[in-house]
Amino acid sequence: MQQKIASVQYLVGTWNCSHTVGTFSGAYTTTYAKALGDLWLKQTYDFPPEQTAKSEPGVHAEYFMGFDERRQAWVRFGVMSTGQYFAIRMTDTGDSGWSWKYVSFFKTQQPEAPGSDATFTKKSNVEYTVDGPSYEQNGTRVTEHHVCKKL
Repeated sequence: MQQKIASVQYLVGTWNCSHTVGTFSGAYTTTYAKALGDLWLKQTYDFPPEQTAKSEPGVHAEYFMGFDERRQAWVRFGVMSTGQYFAIRMTDTGDSGWSWKYVSFFKTQQPEAPGSDATFTKKSNVEYTVDGPSYEQNGTRVTEHHVCKKL
């Protein structure tokens, strides 16, 4: 487990990110730090007001990312100051990135859709992108696109 966490130590530090969602774009800061006996990475997000959507207040989020040795898979859990929460199963893409699958804590009526919901791509030790997820927003299908550069 510690070996897997050590493989993503390049994330530790502060990153400036830009994002687009449909026709909206903005900027935010995210920080990664070792946590809980260095077995997890804690990620915090700080979105200034109007950076997630027009007329929205600032948003704070905290996520934990770790490796489940028994299942040989990465997991990510997060909560936001909006009340939203997410559980994400992460699959190695083989190029120091992950495909993300949002999963439910609750029984659902629909079977899990095939494929991934978002993709984290490591461009270098100081840059990464996240493409996805896609969802309906005001009657239009939109996809999130994030580009993050380390400070």
